[in-house]
Amino acid sequence: MKIKDVMTKSVITVKPSAGIRELYRIFCEQHVGGVPVVDKDMKVLGMVTKSELLDVLMPDYFEVVTDFLFIDDLGALEEKLEFIPTLELFIAEDLMVRDVITINEKASLMKAPVLMNKYNVRRLPVISDEGVLSGIITQMDVCEALFNGRAKS
Repeated sequence: MKIKDVMTKSVITVKPSAGIRELYRIFCEQHVGGVPVVDKDMKVLGMVTKSELLDVLMPDYFEVVTDFLFIDDLGALEEKLEFIPTLELFIAEDLMVRDVITINEKASLMKAPVLMNKYNVRRLPVISDEGVLSGIITQMDVCEALFNGRAKS
């Protein structure tokens, strides 16, 4: 089985200029965990996942201090998040992971879980030989294909 037989062909994408609230809305309404950021020619520029959205909300000191288990109440942090005026300034281009791992639509299905495991990602943008986005494959797509033994119709 090939990636093109299993991938989701109708991919929700965003432009680099998509705002953080638009990204949040897409994640909520479309029930997706990540979206490719594409240019006008549908070439993949990056990927934004829920993790990148959450990273914007986490203060920089979270990177320095590794153990927050001793803190019982982070309520003060939650109150401050409601009043972040600069939140609207973040766009997909600022948030996206630029070194996106992609997979060719002609690749064997088994290459997808190998790449996902190696690079610790849950989804891979699928590209054509020309480098154009043609779909997306998720861990669930791979599981469904392997457990059900069939491609998507």
